[in-house]
Amino acid sequence: MSESGQASVGRILRDAREAQGVTLDDAAVRLRLMHRQVEAMERDDFESLGQPVFARGFVRNYARLLGLAPESLLARMEGAPAEPPAVRPVEPMLPRSWLTSPWLILSLFGLLLIVAVPVGLYVWLNSEAEDAPGKPQATSAVQSPPVPGAATAPVAAPAEAAASAGEVAPTPPVDPATSAGQVESQAPAASEPAAAGSVLHLEFADESWTEIKDATGRMLLRQLNPAGSSAEIHGQPPFDVVIGNASHVQTTYNGRPIDLKPFIDGTVARFTLEE
Repeated sequence: MSESGQASVGRILRDAREAQGVTLDDAAVRLRLMHRQVEAMERDDFESLGQPVFARGFVRNYARLLGLAPESLLARMEGAPAEPPAVRPVEPMLPRSWLTSPWLILSLFGLLLIVAVPVGLYVWLNSEAEDAPGKPQATSAVQSPPVPGAATAPVAAPAEAAASAGEVAPTPPVDPATSAGQVESQAPAASEPAAAGSVLHLEFADESWTEIKDATGRMLLRQLNPAGSSAEIHGQPPFDVVIGNASHVQTTYNGRPIDLKPFIDGTVARFTLEE
């Protein structure tokens, strides 16, 4: 019992489990947690569960399993203050269809390259043949704007007349100021700054297949990351994260390190990063 006379969070969880006839082992299996972690929650020993965000995630999932409202329990937790980001385990992903296999996608991409390269080479060679010497090419002279106070130069003869006389018509000089203005007017507009959101940073000490989705279900990262590489993901949480070979991956969320050990099943870590 707490000092206010109300039952503690752990006591409420234990009473609800016993009332439903659920054993500690059954609860641990259904929550995909260890036996000692479930016991720690029922003893209100939240500090032994690791970081506060992990403890709150464990209690939230345990309350949902027993049909309790997790918000009221989280508000009464001691030793695990609210602190973003909240992390909770997620259900294993359903087997993916063979149509979404990365190997199939890579094979189709390679087949597309095999078809596209010869076609592109054929088009390029034909375009070179059309531009070959033998066909007259129209040329235009660039005139610079007149400078105030300077004498007006005579207009150059057309290129056809110069060619018939066996001479090459000189090209009038281009005003550097005019050229610089044209370059500035044609320069692309500065890109808009990246949209605000949370940042998930991953460092890969070994090869790791990684999938990350944002709050809308949009896939932000889905690839095999080589050893020694890193990835920085920007988006709107919550993020659904799957990391293969997770024991060789270091993760930070908005600059704070995330311990992946409680979420590793075999070699794969699956969890959700909330706001």
